[in-house]
Amino acid sequence: MSSVAACGRRDGLRLSLNRSLSEPGPPKRCKAGSTSLPASPCAESLTLHRSLLLKKVRLVTPEEVSHLINHGGQPPLILDCRSFLAYNVCHIRGAINVNCSDRFNRRRLETGKASLAELATSREAKELLRKRTWRSVLVYDDCTAHVDRLTNTHPMFLVLTALVEDNREPLLLIGEQYTRINVWRKNSII
Repeated sequence: MSSVAACGRRDGLRLSLNRSLSEPGPPKRCKAGSTSLPASPCAESLTLHRSLLLKKVRLVTPEEVSHLINHGGQPPLILDCRSFLAYNVCHIRGAINVNCSDRFNRRRLETGKASLAELATSREAKELLRKRTWRSVLVYDDCTAHVDRLTNTHPMFLVLTALVEDNREPLLLIGEQYTRINVWRKNSII
């Protein structure tokens, strides 16, 4: 008989699904003209960090890269941020492959659990990045055309952040891959 009484009590128990379980009382309704909450301080901090980072990045064209490598004093250290397979197909002579295009390594770089030296694919490259003797570092990948459109989790943004935090002067090569390869072949950089 107690099970029948319990079933009778459950019939009258109703839970409104449009309110939180932790909030007592009737469901709350939002007005159509209500205003949203102000942005969090964290979002403002990220925006400020992003703008400061992008001010320190110098954009270069393939022609400028050719001049830096062939006619400049000490050429910059060159980081190829593409996949290992793309790097092996074609890369700038002297470039170091930093494997940050996969989700695992990108997350390690984002959380600070890995450095650029740890993500380098060869032993010589790891040692070169650990020495930290380079002031300017040229960085490129195959999909960055506009630096202002990079998200905070994009591999290129993470590499640029790591370089700026290490007091390096990052140079970002922009433009489409087809244009880059044609200019590099013409100037014997590949």
